[in-house]
Amino acid sequence: MGEIESEVSVATYTTTSCSTSVVVGLSKQIAEEIDCMNPGSLVKFNPSANLQITSSAVLPYLNSTAKTRLEQVAATKVVRVNSAFRTVAQQYLIARWHDLGRCGIAAAAPPGRSNHEGGRALDIANYSSLISAMAGKGWAHNVPGDPVHFEYLGAPDIRGRDVLAFQRLWNRNNPTAKISEDGAYGPQTESKLRSSPATGFAKGATCKTVREQAADVVMIEAPDKLAPGMKANISISVNNMGEVDWPASTKIMVADNGASELYDGASWTSTKEVGTIGVDVPAGSMGVVQLTIAAPMVSEETPLFTQFVLSNAGAMFGTINIGVTVTPYGDHDNSSESDDMHDDGAHVTGGCNAGGNASWFALGIPALMLVRRRRRR
Repeated sequence: MGEIESEVSVATYTTTSCSTSVVVGLSKQIAEEIDCMNPGSLVKFNPSANLQITSSAVLPYLNSTAKTRLEQVAATKVVRVNSAFRTVAQQYLIARWHDLGRCGIAAAAPPGRSNHEGGRALDIANYSSLISAMAGKGWAHNVPGDPVHFEYLGAPDIRGRDVLAFQRLWNRNNPTAKISEDGAYGPQTESKLRSSPATGFAKGATCKTVREQAADVVMIEAPDKLAPGMKANISISVNNMGEVDWPASTKIMVADNGASELYDGASWTSTKEVGTIGVDVPAGSMGVVQLTIAAPMVSEETPLFTQFVLSNAGAMFGTINIGVTVTPYGDHDNSSESDDMHDDGAHVTGGCNAGGNASWFALGIPALMLVRRRRRR
């Protein structure tokens, strides 16, 4: 245990990860800044028992009407989301992984040009059983050769707004090193994006002053996929945005008293409880929770999702959503967002998977640990 004194830049993860969940903090700030600029253009949906994410890289934001129509489908059916809104920070990583021959990226749209940066696209794992229901709520299943892809064409395509949002965030936090706020992705913007903190800036979206929960997840270091029977250590960076300190006795429980299919018998208290966080986390500080998940034995690709809660003595501090896809096909080192081949933006092709992310599976650390990070200034 100890303090981590410096932020880690986005560029660090071009060679050390295969999941865009490492930039979830910065990505949430970009999404919120977009909605500040154009209210309703990008709002959060909450994963649940019926509305599941298949990896922790899924950023659960959509156009407000698209969100409503998705939730209407999920009211009666299970929807497993592979990909929703994607920010310029996430797309930068995907494009770099492609260029470096990493993470199984077959094709990558340039940052700012992916369909998923438009705020109205979804990739759905169990698409075949949902085509009719999605169509009934206005979702088009309209990209030949890309069966998982749906778009809500009743919403505007906001590609480029994420680039502008990042530029505004950069300037807000770097007043002596400002860049153009033009929504165009070029060398200047890329340079600043590379050096930006993956967990987000000290100053986020100005219109988002109230948080729906005290626990603000800003990074999840986890694989998108696991092979059957494999274990992985997951590190979750969480800001305590509330007014109450979290004691060391705070528990990590499965939501709604359920049992998780990601249960690790060697480290969890039970199928319903991981354990305690183990160290105090004062209000206004950041902690890192580390836990182990175990993939069950399966014979076909199987998405798994668990929502955890942080709670103590009846008080709930917030939720942590963990998704992973168990795959028996030998592609467990790959990103779950591995193919922009059918994207209608310009794309680059020809990548190969020269290396994966085997470091996730070196289980040499305690199963559950929380490290306090220095408060950001």
